[in-house]
Amino acid sequence: MITYVTGLAVLVFSLLVVVYGIFSYDFFSSINDSLEDELNVLEVQYEQQGVAGLEAFVDARAHKNQFSRFTYILVDENYQKISGALPRWPTYKEWSDGWLSFEMGFKDYNEKENAFNFLARSRHVENGRILLVARVADDVRQSIRLVAGSVFWGMIIMIVLGLLGGFVTSKMALQRVEVINGAIKDIMNGNLKNRIPVLEPLDDFQRLSMSVNNMLDRIENSMSDVRDVSNGIAHDLRTPLTRLRNNLSTLEKRSAPQNTEMVQDMLQEADNLLSTFSALLRISQVESGAKRANFTQINISQIVNDVVELYEPLSCEKNLQLTFVPSDELMMTGDKDLLFQMLANLMDNAIKYTPEGGSIAVSQWRRGNTVDIEFKDSGSGIPEDKQEKVFKRFYRADESRGLTAGNGLGLSLVNAVAHLHDGEILLANSTAHDGEVKGLRLTVRLIIES
Repeated sequence: MITYVTGLAVLVFSLLVVVYGIFSYDFFSSINDSLEDELNVLEVQYEQQGVAGLEAFVDARAHKNQFSRFTYILVDENYQKISGALPRWPTYKEWSDGWLSFEMGFKDYNEKENAFNFLARSRHVENGRILLVARVADDVRQSIRLVAGSVFWGMIIMIVLGLLGGFVTSKMALQRVEVINGAIKDIMNGNLKNRIPVLEPLDDFQRLSMSVNNMLDRIENSMSDVRDVSNGIAHDLRTPLTRLRNNLSTLEKRSAPQNTEMVQDMLQEADNLLSTFSALLRISQVESGAKRANFTQINISQIVNDVVELYEPLSCEKNLQLTFVPSDELMMTGDKDLLFQMLANLMDNAIKYTPEGGSIAVSQWRRGNTVDIEFKDSGSGIPEDKQEKVFKRFYRADESRGLTAGNGLGLSLVNAVAHLHDGEILLANSTAHDGEVKGLRLTVRLIIES
């Protein structure tokens, strides 16, 4: 907007300067012409009728009430006055093109002297005499001030109007952009059904909104198709896998001792596949937003306490030092089961990727209208270039966190649950003074007050 107003001001100023220049040129040209005409008339009268005729002509014109802005003086070669209304030959300043300017004082009826500024032109006439015609310049200066004032205030008014117009225009544009931005944020938070409102009459913003809505429709349809296919596969395969798992369980009981271990390995593989398909279905349900129907008022602090108590024996088995800093009761709206599953996954990961004899610190604190739940371990951390990738389905950074069993869906579920509750997951490596990675610090930030 500042650029717009600056450009407008420069344009208006340039235009007004041109107008002022044209007016000044025409105005001074007309003054010059009028002085030249008056000088010609008086010169003709002097040459034809002499000084007496010149005076008679001026007096006759005055008696006829013909208004004249001009006055004159006729002097000899020694600049001694011969005739005219001016009391003496003036001390003038000469400008280009024969212009003369001077100041001369006259007494009023109170014998008070007042100074007047004059513009004049002079000409040598016969007998070495000099004829000077002058015009009071106060009206000229007033006209110049009037035009200059008009230029100045015109520019000020245009700048003010430009500021107001720019402010109103930018405000309207920003309001429309905020509407689009709000709708897009809502869509990014998982509400894929939301669309940008389109209002009448149609303009460029409304056409942009329509194009974005059409794009979102296609994206939603594509995502829905992919999700339906993956859900269908997971759902359809879960039934035969369950049947296969049951048959393997029966086979285990009937197998010879030398085959028991092999059957047990097959059972473990079947359980892993069933766990993967179940996780996929849970993630799809969470990402679709269907789980919001189970939102109630819950105490998030109590859920954190329950998760820590549940995994405390497992940490003891691995000889891990588990520290927990509880907090006061913090209420929020959410799905208790999903939040418990999310925090349990994070606690399980912390224990899984922390080497034996290491440490895990769990803490929580309130930050304005949010609560931060932090899991800090002494594992090998996650390289910064892979921290965004760990939330993708089936992605595993085992080369940095140690080879462990899993399907790469745990953090995908964690991320989906956090987004369902309008939260976010923050990852950062803990480093020593020498820059060596000393573990991972994962923070879940949830909104507890709207």
